[in-house]
Amino acid sequence: MVKFLIHRPVAVIMSFIAVIMLGIVSSGRLPVSLMPDIDIPEITVAVSRPDNSAREIENSIVSILRRNLLQVPGLDDIESESRNGSAIIQLKFEYGTDIDLAFMEVNEKIDGSMNALPNDLDRPRIIKASATDIPVFMLNLSLGEEQYSEERFNQFSKFSETVIKKRIEQLPEVAIADITGQVDEEIYIEPDLEKAGSLNISENEIRAAIERNNLNVGSLLVKDGKYLYTLEFSSYLKTVDDVANIYLRSGDRLVQMKDVANVGLRQGRLTGMYFNGDKRSISLAIIKKTTARMADLEEKLDELLDIFADDYPDIRFGISQDQTRILDFSMSNLKMSLLFGCTMGFLVMFFFLRDGRSPWLIGISIPSSVLISILFFHLAGLSINIISLSGLILGVGMMIDNSIIVTDNIMQYMNRGSSVSESCIKGTNEVIRPLLSSMLTTCAVFIPLIFLSGIAGALFFDQAVAISIGLFVSFAVSIMLLPTLFRQFYKNPREGALTRFVKRISFKNLEKKYERGLDFFFKYRRIMIPFFISLMFVSILFFLMMEKERLPAVKQDEMLVLVDWNENIDVRENTGRVMDLLAHCSDKIVQSNNFIGEQDFIFNRDYDQSYTQSKIYLKAEDYSVYDELRRAIDNYISSAYPDASLNIIPQENVFEKIFSATEACLVVHLSLVSEERVPALDKVERIRSALDEGWPEAMVTMPPTGEKVIVSINQERLMVYEVNPQQLYYRLKTAFNSNQAGELRASHEILPIVLVEDQEYISNIINGSFVRNIRGQEVPLRNLVDVERMYGYKYIRGGLYGEYVPLSMDIETRSPENLTAEIRSVVSREDDISVRFSGSLISGQQIFREMFFVILISILLLYFILASQFESLKLPFVVMLELPIDITGALMLLRIFGGTINLMSMIGIIVMSGIIINDSILKIDTINHLRRSGLKLKEAIYEGGARRLKPIIMTSLTTILAMMPFLFGTDIGSELQKPLALTVIGGMALGTVVSLYFIPLTYWYLYRKAPPLKGAASKASRGM
Repeated sequence: MVKFLIHRPVAVIMSFIAVIMLGIVSSGRLPVSLMPDIDIPEITVAVSRPDNSAREIENSIVSILRRNLLQVPGLDDIESESRNGSAIIQLKFEYGTDIDLAFMEVNEKIDGSMNALPNDLDRPRIIKASATDIPVFMLNLSLGEEQYSEERFNQFSKFSETVIKKRIEQLPEVAIADITGQVDEEIYIEPDLEKAGSLNISENEIRAAIERNNLNVGSLLVKDGKYLYTLEFSSYLKTVDDVANIYLRSGDRLVQMKDVANVGLRQGRLTGMYFNGDKRSISLAIIKKTTARMADLEEKLDELLDIFADDYPDIRFGISQDQTRILDFSMSNLKMSLLFGCTMGFLVMFFFLRDGRSPWLIGISIPSSVLISILFFHLAGLSINIISLSGLILGVGMMIDNSIIVTDNIMQYMNRGSSVSESCIKGTNEVIRPLLSSMLTTCAVFIPLIFLSGIAGALFFDQAVAISIGLFVSFAVSIMLLPTLFRQFYKNPREGALTRFVKRISFKNLEKKYERGLDFFFKYRRIMIPFFISLMFVSILFFLMMEKERLPAVKQDEMLVLVDWNENIDVRENTGRVMDLLAHCSDKIVQSNNFIGEQDFIFNRDYDQSYTQSKIYLKAEDYSVYDELRRAIDNYISSAYPDASLNIIPQENVFEKIFSATEACLVVHLSLVSEERVPALDKVERIRSALDEGWPEAMVTMPPTGEKVIVSINQERLMVYEVNPQQLYYRLKTAFNSNQAGELRASHEILPIVLVEDQEYISNIINGSFVRNIRGQEVPLRNLVDVERMYGYKYIRGGLYGEYVPLSMDIETRSPENLTAEIRSVVSREDDISVRFSGSLISGQQIFREMFFVILISILLLYFILASQFESLKLPFVVMLELPIDITGALMLLRIFGGTINLMSMIGIIVMSGIIINDSILKIDTINHLRRSGLKLKEAIYEGGARRLKPIIMTSLTTILAMMPFLFGTDIGSELQKPLALTVIGGMALGTVVSLYFIPLTYWYLYRKAPPLKGAASKASRGM
C-alpha cells in the first residue's frame, strides 16, 4: 500500500487536502457546548402549596405522590423534601432508562394522582434534567439607583419577564432564560372594621359580592334573522377600579367597596428576593441550545445587550458566574498542546535526527490530523465540549509520537544506504503493525470506561470516541500522508544550511552511551530486576497513603455561602442580615449575587431553598484573600447569629455540579419501624449524641429544626358562642393576610384579590380581633382558639421506604462495612428505629467495584491485543510489567509536589501508560524482527535498543516538555491540569528508563534459553 501511495503524491495530497477542507468546514458547524447533550437520569417534581405547613404538604400531597411514583419503570431511587409552602420530589433512574419515556410515565402518574390530592392544588411541575441544562452564565438586570422605588421595581419586574426574557429567548442559540427575582402583585382589600360594622357588612358579604361581580359565564351562539352572532357575557373584574366600585347592600342602602375598605395594588407576599451586590435585581440563567455554538451565543447576546443598553438606558446589565471559562481553558489547552507539542517536536527532532527538513513534517501532519478528527467528530455526532476536547488533547500526544516514530524509522533506512523511496516503503511498513497495536492498546484502556454506570459512563463515551477518532486519524496520516510528503521533501539529496547547522549542534554518540548503560544493567541484573519489581509494590504503598478526592483542589477566588438562619424570620429580615454580612466583608469582595429565600428558577435545582435560607455567591479580590474572607464570614455569623447553620464551599464548576462532588461522606437514614412518620426529635437527639461520643472526630449534623406556632380551634367554645367554623377560618385568614376572595383577570395576567388587615404580631391579632357569630354579635378570637409554640423539623424527608431523618457524618474510613455495622449497633439502643445509609462512602464502594471490573477488562484487552501482535502468550507480560513500575514514578512525583489522587491525575496515569507502552511495543517488535533476520538474542537486544533509542527519547522529551507549562501556570486551567502533568512527567521519566533498560533485560531473561525464532532458523538452514 505504501509503495502505491508514495508514487502517487498528487492523488494522496489532493485527497488529504479535500478531507482537511471538509474538516475546516465541519469546525465551523460543530456545536460548541460546555458538556455533551446527555440526559441525566433524573426527574424532579416540584409542588407549590402556599400557606400550608410541611406536615400538611407531606400528609396530603407528597406521601401520595411518592407511593404512586414508585411504580414508574426503571426507578432506582426517590427522595422527597417537604417544607412550608412547597415540596420537591427527586426521582433517580437506572442509567440506560429512556428518560423521555420515563418523563411521560411520571406525567401519567401525576395525572392519575390528582383526584386524590386537594382540589385547589396547582398541578405539580415536572422537570427533566440534562447535562446541557446547566446555565452558561447569569445575566443580572437592575435599575439605576436614582430610578429605584417599590412601584418602579414592580413595573421593572413585569417588563423583565414579558420583554427582556422573551427577546433573549428569541435568539436561536438560547434554549431558555430561567428567571428569578421578579415580584408578583395582588389586589388588596383592607376593610374599615368600624365602618363595615356600623353598616352591618361582614367579610362573608364582601367575599360574596366579589364572587357575584366576577362571573365568567362564557358565550352563546344566537340567530338574528339570517345572521349568526356570538353573544359574550362580560361580567368579571378587569381593573382595580372595578373592584373598588363593587356595590354592597347595607339594609336598604347600596354602598361601594371603596366606601368601607381601602382597595389598591401592591406587591404580593415576598418569599424570596435577588440582589446583585446591594441592588435588588432580576437574574436570568442563560441555558444554551444543544445544537448552538458557544461563541455564537456570546456574540449574539452581546449584540442584543448593546441594543438593550441604547433602548433602555435606565436598566443596568451585567454577567456573573460565567461557566464558559472552563470551555475557554479547554480550548486554550488544546491550542497550547498543539503549539508546545509541535514546537518541542521540532526542537527534539532537530537535535536528535540531525536533519533540518524532517521536523517540518510534524508541522503538517499534526494540524492535518486535528482537522480530519474534527470532520469525524461531525460524522459521529459529537459536539465540541469539555469532554470531547479532553479526548482530543490526549490524542494530540499520540499524533506527535506516531509522526516521530515513522519519520525516525524512515531516516534510519536512509542512513543505512537505502534510497528515499525504498526507505519510505520499508520504514513505514516495518512500524505499521506495532503502531496499529499501540493504537488498539490505548483504545483498550479508554473504551471500557463506558461501562461505568450513571452519568460517568455516558460522559466517558464521548471521551473514548474522541480519543479513538484521534488515534485512528493519526495512524492513517502517519502511514499514508507522512511517507508521501517525506519522499517529496527528500527528492533533492543536497543538504541545506539549516541541516548543516543542526548537525554541528546535535547530540552525538548516543548509541555508544546507551550500550554502556545496557552493559551496566546486564552486569548487575541480579540487583536490577528485583529493584524494579519492588517498585510495583511501592506504587501500591503510594496509592494507599495518598489522599483521594474527585477533582484537584484549585486556587479559588469564588465561593458559595449557604446560610440557614434557623429562625422564623421573613424575607426582609433575611435580606437585612445578608446585607449586614456583605457590609462587614465589603473590603474583600468585588462581586456578590445574593439569592435570598425562595427562588423562581425552573431548571436550576441548586436554588431550592426556603424563605429563611440564603445562598450567596462571592467573588473575592484575589486568590490570596479567599481564606481570609472565609474566616471573616465564619467569625461574623458565629458571633452575631450563633444558631445559624453556615456552609462555605468553593464555587462549583460544571464537573462538580454533574458529579455531585459536595455529597456528604455518610448519611444515616433514621425511620420508624411501626409507622410512616419521622422519629421523634428527642430520640434523634439522643442518637446524634451517641454518634458524637462514639466518633468524636466526625462532624454529625442534624437536619434544621424550627419553632412552630400551633393555633387550635376549641370546638366546644364554637358551639357555645354560636360561631360558624368556616366564618372563623376566613376571619383568621384575613387577619393573617391570606384570605383570597377571588381573582382579577387583566389583559395579560391574573391577579389574586385578598382580604387583609394591618397587624403584624400574632398576639395582637389573636387578642385584638373579633369574629361575628350567627346572631351578629362580635366574639373575641382569643375566646375561640388556643395558641402554643413547639419545636420540630423544618423539612420532612422521604424516600423509597417512607419518611426518615438524615444525619450527615463527615468521616473518613477504609472500612465502610465495619463503620455502618457499628452505627447500627448504636442506633439499636433506641426502640422502633430502623437505619439505612447513603453518601459518598456508600456510592464509592459501587464505583470501586465498577472500576475494578473496568480495569480487569482493560488488562484482558491489552493482553489479547499484545498476544495477537507478538504471536506469543509470554511477551505481553513483559510489556504489561512496565505499567505498575511507571505508575510508581507518576505517584512519586505527584506526592513530592503535594498532589492527590483525583480524576485528573488518574487520566494522567492512563495517558502516560498509553504513550510509554507504545515505546515498549515498538522496541520488542524491533527485537523480534532482528531475531528473525538472523541475529542472536543479545545482539538483537542491543541493536533493537539502539534503533529505538532516539524515538523513545524524542517521544518522552516531547511529552514532558509539552507538559511543563502547566506546572508554572496560575490560572484555573493550569491548576486543573497540574496533577495530570505531574503524573505524565513522573511516569514518562521513569518509564523511559524502564523501556530503555529494564524491558530488554526482562526480554533476555525470558528468552535466554529459548531456541531461535522461525525466521532466523530458516535463514541459518538456507546458509548451510
